[in-house]
Amino acid sequence: MPEALPTPIHALRGLAVFAESPSEEHTDIADALGLTTVPTPAEYSDLFLFQLYPYASVYLGPEGMMGGLARERIAGFWNAVGLTPPPEPDHLAALLGLYASLTERASDTDPDQAAESALAGQAARALLDEHLAPWVFGWLNRMEELASGTYAAWAVLLRELLSGELRRSPVADSGEVGSHARAKARPDDDEAGAVLQHLRDAPPLPDPRTDGTSDFIAGLLAPVRCGMVLTRADLAGMARMLDLGLRAGERRYALEHLLAQDAGPTLKALALEARRQGDAHRQRVSWLGESAMYMMRRTEIAATLCDELSMDGLS
Repeated sequence: MPEALPTPIHALRGLAVFAESPSEEHTDIADALGLTTVPTPAEYSDLFLFQLYPYASVYLGPEGMMGGLARERIAGFWNAVGLTPPPEPDHLAALLGLYASLTERASDTDPDQAAESALAGQAARALLDEHLAPWVFGWLNRMEELASGTYAAWAVLLRELLSGELRRSPVADSGEVGSHARAKARPDDDEAGAVLQHLRDAPPLPDPRTDGTSDFIAGLLAPVRCGMVLTRADLAGMARMLDLGLRAGERRYALEHLLAQDAGPTLKALALEARRQGDAHRQRVSWLGESAMYMMRRTEIAATLCDELSMDGLS
């Protein structure tokens, strides 16, 4: 790392800033990180406000939206480590900053602080396993695919740093601040085991033949239920490939419009995308373990369902 950011934790603090709207601070941090340019506000808005929202609750909550149960759980984690949750406790920048602070506390070598340091280390690992790892690596992979220039390079740096932390840190003990998530799921498991609460409690992807089309579409936009992150860019690409019109506005309306125009080919395209993202999850199973296995299984279920519906029809 550059001299101005001599440790991974200092680098992590710098990387966290890039999940927020560009400011003057970004210029010095970009230089220290070896990034050649500072993103423009327009680049930030396109990626973070319209494509890949930087909130854990979007990817871990059954609603697939900001807030809800996932944000409440993450706010509870802040309380559990003795901190007042910020207004957006699940924002990526806030979570990375919290992880850095806990890791620094864990590195305290004062013998009188040994117990507190050990608890901070367990909390840092629990934060990484429970509230970051299940979604952030897939999110960064999509960032690399959709971004260019500085944000693509930023995503690579953050992925390498966090994966290094995951391999370096000791597995967290279960306790007040959470439980570890490194145990691999059995190959025939479709769901996560008993240690990842966000994943364990997530409902399955609804089948429109029994649950209705509206719930099915909502499930396709909730990554914890279908295993994939569908962006506006993905839907636009499907529309171009299928020569269909794309409705402006929220992803839900755009997806509804695509399905209404030509359900069969749209469902086939969704199945292909689910399998494509599932392959990326599969490549992370060897080092990420259970959460990658969970997301991979969810994409397999989504792909199979979409294939079946493309032949059976979508009422």
